[in-house]
Amino acid sequence: MPLNVRGIPFEVPSYSLTGDILSYQRCGLQYRYYNGSSLPPSRPVQMWTGEFVHGVMEEAYRIWDLKRDQLPFPWSCEITPWGKQAPPGRPENDIGTLGDLVEARLAAGGKISRSDKARMAAYRRAAAAVNELGPHLFPLVTAAEEKISGTRAMPPTAQRVGRGDRYELTGVVDVISSVRARAHEGNELVKLASAVVDPGLENFDLIVDYKAARRPDQKSEYWTHHAWQVQTYAWLRNQAPGMARVGAGIIVYVNEFAPSSSELEEYVHEIRQGAADVVPEPGSADYYAIHRWQPGAAVPALSLAFRMKRAIRVIDVTDARIKDAVAAIDDVVTEIEASAQAEFQSGSIPKHWKACGDAATCEACDFKHTCPSPAQMRTTGKKAGPPVAPG
Repeated sequence: MPLNVRGIPFEVPSYSLTGDILSYQRCGLQYRYYNGSSLPPSRPVQMWTGEFVHGVMEEAYRIWDLKRDQLPFPWSCEITPWGKQAPPGRPENDIGTLGDLVEARLAAGGKISRSDKARMAAYRRAAAAVNELGPHLFPLVTAAEEKISGTRAMPPTAQRVGRGDRYELTGVVDVISSVRARAHEGNELVKLASAVVDPGLENFDLIVDYKAARRPDQKSEYWTHHAWQVQTYAWLRNQAPGMARVGAGIIVYVNEFAPSSSELEEYVHEIRQGAADVVPEPGSADYYAIHRWQPGAAVPALSLAFRMKRAIRVIDVTDARIKDAVAAIDDVVTEIEASAQAEFQSGSIPKHWKACGDAATCEACDFKHTCPSPAQMRTTGKKAGPPVAPG
């Protein structure tokens, strides 16, 4: 006799802003394989740098908060050689010591750096962020790694899938800063944020999000997606009773404190294309250092003021911006729900999840050789062949 097909179970879907929304926007098919199938990446190194930087910043704030003025900046950074034991006698606030703790924690979860070169770069950037951003950021921090969540009406087109009329949205904010404008008017971050904060807000919260990445150009999808993420964090935070209103968001692009040669090359290209929003002042030392630099040469020493401008991005969280951001998140949820339903009905994954990763995303993906539309094919019209065996 015919048997009925079991439908998708009724539930309130839960979506993480980073684990689901941003991952899907990076590449829908990769998201499905890793998240939908609960398959861990065979090379989790692509996760390592971001989690390492977040971990070091959190540990540095914890140490600073315990003793405050007793640990003046800059802090030392003695890096333990790969696979070696740290020598005794380091100060507790040595960034290399904090990095050892974070590395051990990540290694226990199977996450290691892809190379010693990448590891050293992560230490340089984390140390620069602690020493150059920490004096401005740490005095403002009132909460770190704070989980926030809320529910939204399921978009009408997604409701037809039958998984409920609402969905949960979750996130983890790296830093919440409760600011009294007059008390912190000399703080560099508060000065930057004041450009978008409602002048009528005497007390407000700042949301700070770290990105272990370079500042994207204004034409990049990442530029838009990062803003949506922070604006949606603001929406979630504003729903909590008894909380001060979020006055602004701040994204910290940690790589800008110590850019690599390849990142500087990308930046020079963006300047020439008119896509960079922060450029050096004509005639300044930074201007000549960047415009005279040639790929392959050592990265020039850029001023702290300029690197800070590149690293700090202030996000407008007015009601209109937030409304647009959460509407965009609703659209992403609709796409995910529709893809899940189409896959359920047909039994095919590749046909219903869009492959849209950029070259860097594809390079780190376990499924690039079987992908129906890798970045190389979308840009050249030719699909990359299988890996060639050595010899």
